[in-house]
Amino acid sequence: MAAVSPRKDPVTIAVASWLLVASLAVQAAPPDRVARVERWLSLVEHHTVGTLDDDAKEVAAWSDEQLSMLFTDLRSIAQLMRNINLVVKYRPRGGRIEVPLYEAPQLDRMRILACAAGGIVLTDQKCISRRAVERLTPNLRELAARAEAGRGVVADNFILKYGALLHTDIALFAPAPLSPITYNPAVGVQRLRVLSSDGQPTEVGQSAAHWEIARMLLDFVRLSRDEGRPSPDRDAFVRDWYVATNAWLQFNVHYDNPHLDRARELFPNDRDILFLNGTQHEIYATRRIQSVVKTVTLPRGFTMDMKTDAEELRMARDFFRRALATDAGFAEARVHLGHVLALERSDADAERELSAGFETIDDQPNQYFAALFLGSVKASLSRFDQARELFAQAAASYPLAQSPMLSLSELARRRGDRKTALEHLRVLFTLPPAGDSRKDPWWAYDIWHARDCNDLLNELWRPFRSRTAH
Repeated sequence: MAAVSPRKDPVTIAVASWLLVASLAVQAAPPDRVARVERWLSLVEHHTVGTLDDDAKEVAAWSDEQLSMLFTDLRSIAQLMRNINLVVKYRPRGGRIEVPLYEAPQLDRMRILACAAGGIVLTDQKCISRRAVERLTPNLRELAARAEAGRGVVADNFILKYGALLHTDIALFAPAPLSPITYNPAVGVQRLRVLSSDGQPTEVGQSAAHWEIARMLLDFVRLSRDEGRPSPDRDAFVRDWYVATNAWLQFNVHYDNPHLDRARELFPNDRDILFLNGTQHEIYATRRIQSVVKTVTLPRGFTMDMKTDAEELRMARDFFRRALATDAGFAEARVHLGHVLALERSDADAERELSAGFETIDDQPNQYFAALFLGSVKASLSRFDQARELFAQAAASYPLAQSPMLSLSELARRRGDRKTALEHLRVLFTLPPAGDSRKDPWWAYDIWHARDCNDLLNELWRPFRSRTAH
């Protein structure tokens, strides 16, 4: 447990709304947007993955509206990389006919940028005919060369993956404070979050759309240049990115259903993604999260993408079972499934799952959780001696933890043994104050499953920290 700190407030929860799924701007692009895309390409090319360097800091300083517009423009670049002659269109608000999003000079420059981003300035006849290589700045020529070489990626995914990692680094290392909510129909995407502390909402506001930009870019990843359609669902990096980032979000008590939903859409049978879906819904069923849903006030048109505690437990149960159907030996998922079943009062099923998990789990904190959960189920089934043995085992593994003492005291009270109940409480009251010298693993139950998130991120970054192609 030394490497894992207890959960800290504030908790942040993404808000779902129809505004979040908008993908194209609803008015023509102002002139500075294309210049911003060109600057973004240069910053991506020089950014050191896995750090908050000056390149990342510059993008992090862009406003919510600028980032929302960038979402649309980068989507256009990704489309133009695959079809240089594409005319990007949009439907004006209240209109019936789609019209070009960019004026002719803007679209011409966007096509040149797409030639560079796709690494096709010297190979695509449409780029050659536009004299793309002659119209690139030195930075963009360097970008085009690296995109063509691959630099750690395959096909034409250089700008997509490195761009996604730039926005990932900003989301990880430079989370901006929430800003006032503004509905701007000119933007491509908007993101709202709720902050809460001790089960009470403290702030609702708009946050930068870095996760949305990263997901959108990765949606265009393909395995080879010959493929006509993107295939992110067959790319190992995309899968690893979703696992690592969702684990990091849950470890840092940031809950984001759209992020998990997209992961599941792409990888519906992936063991780890199913497990992370289960743990998030297990957390959503807790009182501290349910209390936020009941008391928060959201702007008109926005809703919390969250169900009742019973429905959240049902979804958690289903995801854990699907993870176990993929890997029957996934002991940690079995412990979590047993916990959910116990909360649902399905004691016989919970006993079966927890017993199996308790026998096979291989790390001490999860053994501790399994002992506590299984002891509670045994007590519910009136198997008091077995329950006492399990609680005592948990207490022996963490002598300064309070949860086993409380469980043993309550068990003795239920059996009418007031003296023993009071004795366990007396021991509890003699424990040192909570702190580094006294930790109860239960305090970190909702993040322990994501304990390896930093290792996952480092493994994700490793191939992209080299300047040479792999």
